[in-house]
Amino acid sequence: MASAKNIKVSRSKITVPVVVATVMGLRVARGYARICDLADMSRPDIYDAVKNPTGTQRDLSPKHARDAYEYVKEEDVGFFPEVFLALRDPSAVSLKLTNTANGFGALEVHISAIRNSPDIKISRVDGNHRLQFADGKSDGFPRLEKVVSFCLALEISKEQEIKLFRDINNNQRRMNTSHLDNIDLRLAGAQVIARRDPALYIARKLRDDNDSVLRGKVYDGGRTDVTKFIPLRTLKTGLEYMLSRPTRLTSLDDVDIQAAVIKNYFAALKAWEPEAWASPKDYLMLRGAGLWGVCFLGANVIDRALGRGKYKTSDMTAILRSGSDWDWSKGGDFQGYSGRGGALKISDLVTGELEDSSGGSLKSLIQKIASEIT
Repeated sequence: MASAKNIKVSRSKITVPVVVATVMGLRVARGYARICDLADMSRPDIYDAVKNPTGTQRDLSPKHARDAYEYVKEEDVGFFPEVFLALRDPSAVSLKLTNTANGFGALEVHISAIRNSPDIKISRVDGNHRLQFADGKSDGFPRLEKVVSFCLALEISKEQEIKLFRDINNNQRRMNTSHLDNIDLRLAGAQVIARRDPALYIARKLRDDNDSVLRGKVYDGGRTDVTKFIPLRTLKTGLEYMLSRPTRLTSLDDVDIQAAVIKNYFAALKAWEPEAWASPKDYLMLRGAGLWGVCFLGANVIDRALGRGKYKTSDMTAILRSGSDWDWSKGGDFQGYSGRGGALKISDLVTGELEDSSGGSLKSLIQKIASEIT
């Protein structure tokens, strides 16, 4: 059974139990080691078009590396895929098989030789971010001694190493982000999420509450459902945009009150443009930049309503109807808008036509000012 007691560490070498086999044409040694020892024995070969054009590894993301470190440090029960290393210099290790038939044995890593060499003896193919801070050499990151699994390619060329790096990163199917958000909700609980991630908490209420016009329309991962066409992550991002600027909405210090007001706003959107809700595939309001655009717009509409002491659906519907009639269909006024920039443009266009509390629109005010200064 693999544990820290099976691992022997001295100043000159690290010895770990391994199983040797040929996997998909590659001879490898698989085993368990302390993550700090794996960090000590290996180095990343970072590609640089000028300084290191033969490098194999992508540049490091410090945030990703810090997150990986904190995960290993803080989790009592955790897991990540095995660290994959490549042996570039066979003299850096000694392999002693105790059972040739089954491939059982011990891998001795000559750590002193590795430390003293300017060359990379063992390179990191997959797992660089997990190993970056594990050795304890960076300020604020104590050495991590938890045991993790690893795989060391024993006979591999530089070209094969580069190919495997590509294959590993290309063949992975990234987990659906909405599914990740849903898992976060299930694990942390509503009240924790309310404090830690208000936008996700409000998105959950828009998804689940009986009085929400988005109930049954939000996809949160897992099995595909054509009736749920708004990804939870897309909705959450839109709400983050809505809450990103100081307004009367963000001044409300109760997330449940914020959620209630936002639910009223989405109900107002439905009352304003019912066709977009009846045939969502044919309209842009509830998709991508269109959804984000109405979220940016919502910050303005809700702010105006609250400024008048109003908060109900009818109040916000009146504000939306005070401006122009827009064509939200795929080939309509907002065709071709995409991303956050497109969403902001949509919001600015609609907002510019809305009447303010005095009965005049921002656009008419701009025209009035322009006429007076020319």
